[in-house]
Amino acid sequence: MARARSLNPAGHAGLIDNAVGFVSALFAYVETRAALLAVESKAVLIQLGLVAAFGVAALIALVFGYIFILASIVVGIAHATGVSWTWIALIAGLLHVGLAVACVFLAMGKLRGRLYPDTRAELKKDGQWLKSLGKTELR
Repeated sequence: MARARSLNPAGHAGLIDNAVGFVSALFAYVETRAALLAVESKAVLIQLGLVAAFGVAALIALVFGYIFILASIVVGIAHATGVSWTWIALIAGLLHVGLAVACVFLAMGKLRGRLYPDTRAELKKDGQWLKSLGKTELR
């Protein structure tokens, strides 16, 4: 008996095998992107933790600065003389306010920059690859 000729002489996989391969590749793609997102999320969490720490430090320094400046003004007016501890307290208050300003600038510096730079770069590469893939198929 003669053998029936194969409908797929080139040996390519059928529709179901192609669909399974596509879904498997799609899941692998999503898995690698999710892993990259997880790694960068840890870095963002650390960055936001530092921003929160600098914000709390700025608030504490501002409160102490306000207390020292206010105490200096009250005691300075009460004594109406240049007692040395008044000026020391005033300088300490100004230093605390300066520390608060420095912490605010440090926190603002941590917020600058783009979030998830590696993920953005990978997605940009993927987009360029897809564009080049479309161009080569049209030729």
